[in-house]
Amino acid sequence: MIKWLHWLSAALIFYFFLVEPDESRTDPGGALSTHAGMGTLLAVVVLVWVVIYARNGLTGRPGPKLPAWGKKAHPLMHNTLYVGTPVMVLSGALTGLLAPFGIRAFGIVPINPAAGSKGLHGFAEEVHEIAFDALIILIVVHAVFHLWRHFLLKDNALRIMAPKALHKYLLP
Repeated sequence: MIKWLHWLSAALIFYFFLVEPDESRTDPGGALSTHAGMGTLLAVVVLVWVVIYARNGLTGRPGPKLPAWGKKAHPLMHNTLYVGTPVMVLSGALTGLLAPFGIRAFGIVPINPAAGSKGLHGFAEEVHEIAFDALIILIVVHAVFHLWRHFLLKDNALRIMAPKALHKYLLP
């Protein structure tokens, strides 16, 4: 379950990286509606992650092949992801709640009362974008770290994180 949550989170965050509601010229309202819906899905996934993290702590441990700096960086990076992702999701939720216009997730589920102010919404939107950009940087560092582990240290880091169905595509 942890592996699937990991990759589902990655796919949802990649979606947000690719699609900006403000940049949709053909249907900005539909793009915002889809953004809110995908954000709601990500919030559910992150909530499950946070519950698992609160109960069990970090699920992965630094490998024995990691140098001393890697053994220190591993838990720091993962704990930061466990904190940073909910912060980014909450800042997005706050942005939606403070919007002076109605937002419906996937065009169906009402997200907010449409009673916010333009100034507060703009401020929350900036905070959300900064949180998202910081999270993307951390995710890239995280991915590079694990690619380095898998290909240079050859400690099977990707096999540990990838579902078994994908193992045949990983280089040794």
